[in-house]
Amino acid sequence: MGADTSPPSTRAAAGHAEGHTDYVLVPDLLQISNSPCYWGVLNRFEAEELLEGKPEGTFLLRDSAQDEYLFSVSFRRYSRSLHARIEQNDKRFSFDVHDPCVYQDSSVTGLLRHYSDPATCLFFEPLLSSPLSRTFPFSLQHLCRTLICSRTTYQGVESLPLPPQLRDYLRQYHIR
Repeated sequence: MGADTSPPSTRAAAGHAEGHTDYVLVPDLLQISNSPCYWGVLNRFEAEELLEGKPEGTFLLRDSAQDEYLFSVSFRRYSRSLHARIEQNDKRFSFDVHDPCVYQDSSVTGLLRHYSDPATCLFFEPLLSSPLSRTFPFSLQHLCRTLICSRTTYQGVESLPLPPQLRDYLRQYHIR
């Protein structure tokens, strides 16, 4: 459960970086991977199983099963497990990017932090106050990707002395 940290292959950056000048790598991918609440590839049913019986506010961050989103949170609220996609628009993350009243942040970790205080979390918002710690280490390949991506840009990946397949792997976690 959760050990495979490769996002769906359809997210891989096809071709070279020249055609994607508006793409950037997820700015806090290293912090996300270092966060104990991040589980990588995990479907909603596996997440629900992990969260079963946990207290209100318990949550985990996982890769989204839908190609148009990078991440989702699964959390306990109202005695059941719920799920919310983290949307992205104009290099900002939110649970609803089309509603200007909904909180947006420049990082995924900042978004999670915002929803961690039960005193300020509204009844219809995700309450993310108690992270559920991952029970396994990520692969060396995944950890290397997060470190390399924290030190370069989407376009900079092209100049790395790596085979094209590895460059595509590095660019999988990107936003516009």
